[in-house]
Amino acid sequence: MIEIREGGRCPEWDAYVDRAPRATCYHASAWTEIVDRAYRVQTLRVVSRRCAGAPIRGVLPLFVAPRPFARYVTTGPFGSYGPVLADHPGAAAELLDAARAVTLRSRARYLHIKSLDDGPAPDGFARQDLWVRATLPLDGGPGAVWSGMRKGARAAVRQAKRNGFEPRRGRDELEPFYDVLAENMHRKGSPIYGVPFFRALLDAFGPRADVVTLHEDGRAVAGALTIAFRGVLYVPFASSRAAYFPKRPNNHLYWEIIESACASGLPTLDFGSSMRGTSTLAFKRHWGARVEPIASYVYARRTSEPDLGPSSAAVQRGVELWKKLPRGVVDAVGPWVCRFML
Repeated sequence: MIEIREGGRCPEWDAYVDRAPRATCYHASAWTEIVDRAYRVQTLRVVSRRCAGAPIRGVLPLFVAPRPFARYVTTGPFGSYGPVLADHPGAAAELLDAARAVTLRSRARYLHIKSLDDGPAPDGFARQDLWVRATLPLDGGPGAVWSGMRKGARAAVRQAKRNGFEPRRGRDELEPFYDVLAENMHRKGSPIYGVPFFRALLDAFGPRADVVTLHEDGRAVAGALTIAFRGVLYVPFASSRAAYFPKRPNNHLYWEIIESACASGLPTLDFGSSMRGTSTLAFKRHWGARVEPIASYVYARRTSEPDLGPSSAAVQRGVELWKKLPRGVVDAVGPWVCRFML
């Protein structure tokens, strides 16, 4: 049987996620709470049980993006992952059927399951392969990571550390980190998420979330937000100012993150998602990261399958227009736009 719940924390859900082998921090009910608080979109937690009152045997988070004339449902907003978690195939199939029913009831154009599987698409779904996930084993400590890095990456870290950036940590670094991220996203033509989203994230994950920045002459030049969850340190958001690229602040930043994760005994670093063939993915590979596909399983209500990539002419026009808008405008409007672009 299927149960569908909206909003709020769910201890039973989190207890299941904590023991599910393939769970990520994006399955925690804290993640749905963040999106709900920041954007007021419909967030659903789909639960499978054998019968009423029985233990949970599978879960699937759903987020309904209210894009005008093109509403859609996703399991992973903003680059996060949302694979089905289930104890056996029957529960997984039941969850997918329920997700399709939500898509139909919501009159959404399509359903996007962001899975970490590498198998064929489930019945009724088409598969698109646009993104990958990069992870780095940390078991051997900083020394082992250093030995596994490419020669150029080690040289870049040495160069960056000679530049004398000052590392800082803690919640007080949220505003400096956000300013760096907002500047870089404006440069790329992408809307920024809004400070309330990040405040909600820090509140929801508590001590498991942290902010790390690098400063030069009192100004933040790079920063990242991290989440520790079940032995993995996730880096869902990281950025540096383009003017400082020649000084390699990102290399120093990630080395700080790696050393901190090793000191905390975390065996894995999750660099997050990247599109195939991008410079961002190449940067992650230089650290010796392992790459696995993020399979996009898409169920479309109409006959035409949506193109999930950013290469359409309309998207590119929007990107170029966004770059030309004043920073103050995009900072103000960006969170409102993000609500429609989960």
